[in-house]
Amino acid sequence: MKKGKGRTRGPREEEPQEVLQRFVGVFKSRGWLNLKVGIKYRGVRYRVFCSDTEFLVYRINDHHGISPGVPGWPVCMIREDQIFHDSEMCALPSAEPGCEDWLRCLADGDFEVV
Repeated sequence: MKKGKGRTRGPREEEPQEVLQRFVGVFKSRGWLNLKVGIKYRGVRYRVFCSDTEFLVYRINDHHGISPGVPGWPVCMIREDQIFHDSEMCALPSAEPGCEDWLRCLADGDFEVV
């Protein structure tokens, strides 16, 4: 699934710009483009953001004062030239959703706005 440094490819081997445009379409349809939105997905709180140039998912640390990443940390970022996922920064397997999971979650409304 990974190809090249800092580039995680989806099942269809899409370029980062193509993946970003899919997120832009979802955020536009929800009226959320250029807005930070708090959501809860799979029992975990996140802040999501999408503009014409990037998509970002930031996990909120519910255990304030406990590392890592107080008060939270980025788990997914897509720009026109790269896709970053939490698993690329951690030696342990990541339990965070991947790009396709985020796209499906946001497109299908499989989350709670918080």
